[in-house]
Amino acid sequence: MGTDYVIFYTEATIICIVILLILLINDRIFKTQQEKQIWFNRVIFAFILYFISDACWAAVLGSVLPRTRFLIALFNLTNYILLGIMAYQWFMFMAASENMPFRNDRKKRIQCLLPLIISDLGIIIAYIAAPYFWIHEDGELSGLYYPLMIIIPVAYLLLAFIISVINARKAETMDTKKQYWLVGVIPLGVIAFGQIQVLGLNAPTFCFGCTIMLIFFYIQNMQMLISVDALTRLNNRGQINRQLEQIRYKDNVRVFAMMIDIDRFKRINDTYGHAEGDRALILAAKALKQTCGQIKVPVFLGRYGGDEFTLIITNPSENEFPDQVAGMLQANLSDEQQKNHLPYPLDISFGYDELRDENDTMHACLVRADQNLYEYKKKKGSLR
Repeated sequence: MGTDYVIFYTEATIICIVILLILLINDRIFKTQQEKQIWFNRVIFAFILYFISDACWAAVLGSVLPRTRFLIALFNLTNYILLGIMAYQWFMFMAASENMPFRNDRKKRIQCLLPLIISDLGIIIAYIAAPYFWIHEDGELSGLYYPLMIIIPVAYLLLAFIISVINARKAETMDTKKQYWLVGVIPLGVIAFGQIQVLGLNAPTFCFGCTIMLIFFYIQNMQMLISVDALTRLNNRGQINRQLEQIRYKDNVRVFAMMIDIDRFKRINDTYGHAEGDRALILAAKALKQTCGQIKVPVFLGRYGGDEFTLIITNPSENEFPDQVAGMLQANLSDEQQKNHLPYPLDISFGYDELRDENDTMHACLVRADQNLYEYKKKKGSLR
């Protein structure tokens, strides 16, 4: 390794750092202060610090910086500590993204942090107690250094992957599954790129690979924020409109648009407050997801606005027509009402219509479904 290699390594590192700084600045401008976004920003900042430390270590290896015991110890200690911090922060980002309950328990958070603290204190004490064991006379590192360096970070990352996979298997919608898989796959990528670099590839593979993955994840996350309703985690109005525009009439393909709303929702807000109204919407969304999970045919679910939800069902069987779906939904809502001891009934009204011919559109079909919803509520006596 010579000066040219160090220059290349440094330039690559600077490019990656600038890209990650742009992500941080973007979040700063738009002031995204969600818990998971705060943890994600901490992950990015830890990566930036690690890239700086790693570039300095490359400068030592390339003899641009003097190969002294102090610099060898300094940059390998900072690499060791920062790698563990990165992994822990990704683990906590996973916990925030997937609403893991332990993150709200101070004692459990400390327990999660304990392996990192013990590992960092252990390596610092070991360097002080036996410096010649860790850094030999010729400046080479002990063979135990790298296994010890990765054991805690790999444990955090693998645990994040395992939890994400378990949650993805339990998820009720494809969008939620996708989000869990994304959170889970990133740690495997970090481990893979780290191993590639350790195995001797003379390029900043870890720096490039991790930056690419973080950009990809950031873009996917922004897409989720754009297309998903923040409260219910269902597709939002814009996503519903995009879905409607993509559907065209086809022979032998039956498509139904269904509009659903919560009965006397305004009374819930007026009597129990808007926080309770939000709770009712969240429970309704949960029941809708459960219902969609019981339907075997393609179905699209979104929050149209307020307490109104949209379902688009393609080629339903006799047991999956909108009337049957509404019955399944009401049963799931009743279960949620009992489990959560709601002081009010959680009932729904619905209307639906079918895409009729080549001159028809899904937007027109949804308008008819909404009109049928109004007529249903009128007959039922559940108009606000």
